[in-house]
Amino acid sequence: MADLTTSFNETVQINGTNRGNTNSSTITGINDVYERNVTVPTSEVTLYTTHATVPGGSVLDKDLVKYSRITNLDGTNFVDLRITNENNDEFVYRLYAGQSFVLHSHVGSMNATENAAAGLPNGDIVSVEAQANTASCSVEVFVASE
Repeated sequence: MADLTTSFNETVQINGTNRGNTNSSTITGINDVYERNVTVPTSEVTLYTTHATVPGGSVLDKDLVKYSRITNLDGTNFVDLRITNENNDEFVYRLYAGQSFVLHSHVGSMNATENAAAGLPNGDIVSVEAQANTASCSVEVFVASE
């Protein structure tokens, strides 16, 4: 087992005053890391999926995922991420050039139904897909699991 340490750091100087913070977090008990660069075309491709009983390759154990980061390495184009839960609820997040998107636990963490009540997640994340807008983009995928 290993510890995964993540850190977010913002620094900006406005009118001579430094602003921003550094926040670090440690996730213990990491046993598996899925890491790869994926060329995302202008048609949708699956970055990874999760399953409770049949993990392997790019299929991760949904009960064990603790951290996921997707970074658009392209310098110009955006990528649309489609995140789907076990109830077939989904949302799309636009990831512009150079930006990252972070998810944590995939269990019971997503509610994307119309008029969903805040604070009431009801589905496990089962699929993360991507589609580039005008030209293929390189996307980095990093997922850590227990």
